[in-house]
Amino acid sequence: MQPLKYRPWNLEFIDSPVRVDHLQIRLANIWSEALPVLATESEEEVPSLLWGLDPIFSAFARLYIKDVQEMKESKQVPGIFFYNRHPVRQVDILGTVVLIKERDACYTYGVDDGTGVISCTCWKNPLAQQRSLSDFRPHPSTSSGLDLAEQIRKLEVAVCQKTRLEIGDTIRVRGCIQIFRQQREIKASMYYKVDDPMCEVLISRMLELPHLYRDIYDQPFQLQEEAQSQGAAYMLGSITELSKKIRDFLLKNKIQSFYQQELETVEALVSLVKEDGPRTAEQTDSKDGPCSKLIRDSFTEAIKVLQKKGVLFQKSKNPQDMYFVTEQDKELHKVTLEVLRADCKRPKYAEKGCHLNYILNCIQQRYSPFVSKDVIHCLLDWMETNSDVVTTMEGYYTVF
Repeated sequence: MQPLKYRPWNLEFIDSPVRVDHLQIRLANIWSEALPVLATESEEEVPSLLWGLDPIFSAFARLYIKDVQEMKESKQVPGIFFYNRHPVRQVDILGTVVLIKERDACYTYGVDDGTGVISCTCWKNPLAQQRSLSDFRPHPSTSSGLDLAEQIRKLEVAVCQKTRLEIGDTIRVRGCIQIFRQQREIKASMYYKVDDPMCEVLISRMLELPHLYRDIYDQPFQLQEEAQSQGAAYMLGSITELSKKIRDFLLKNKIQSFYQQELETVEALVSLVKEDGPRTAEQTDSKDGPCSKLIRDSFTEAIKVLQKKGVLFQKSKNPQDMYFVTEQDKELHKVTLEVLRADCKRPKYAEKGCHLNYILNCIQQRYSPFVSKDVIHCLLDWMETNSDVVTTMEGYYTVF
């Protein structure tokens, strides 16, 4: 086995507002000795339809912040990054808060793990913001059994304490990587303050990461030639055709929402999935049978294609939850028209209308934070076809 190579430690974080004491310097020196070199990335990207074969794509990758900042973004799908040919869309970082910026709807924390600093956008809890810790006073219990109100109060106190951070606190953040104003940042789906007075959690992460890099991240993502040639060719043609038929079926029948299991019972769509297509060992050994596994996987990939185009969206991150059809969702149409009609009357937007990003931000606040830019773009194109909105210039929309 070849000896590990190490990176030099980056001392840029010393300029941060956090006071660097002897303990931090010792921890940073330990950490610097455990940093493996960033693996050389191949110029060729793995086809997007095959990303799901890499377990890292569906997991929260525990990477150094330096690597999060330096990973190359995919040319196929924005928001996906590659480390040593591994597709990465969400990360798990642990570090020290060195910067805090408060906005109306979120906090922006600068997080430093000793290798670099990255901004993390963490959304506020509306209920917690309206109350302070002094508001969570215990109420006298009227029963001898379990008091549900008291348990809820304790939970609220814990949430409030874990989501209020100060400079120097240790924070753990999970979320997806995004680029905002030419700067890479993490849009948190989960974050909390880590109570770590003895630095046990930090040291544990320092010892864990070198093993993850050596055994997983630095091992290049490789596919079997047979699966890459035959499987990719079959999937590209079949999935593309299936996604078109699914969209036509949903629009023709004016379906506003559905579950994936419901689509898998439509005979006209199931018949498009070729039973003689290539199958993996996992599909062959499936208890449900190779045919049902192939059907489920094909529908899952076809729905992902439609989601990337903005045709479908969800109001949660659980793929088992309900899907909504963008062009048929009346509530989404109503909210979008209300935003445009109200804001286009303001002098700022009266002449050229509202920008796509502004509309997206309003929809995420009023309707659902899981609505993507592709969904709004698809919706506005459809509304323009129906003369509900009009484009004043590229990316700007208004109403009559």
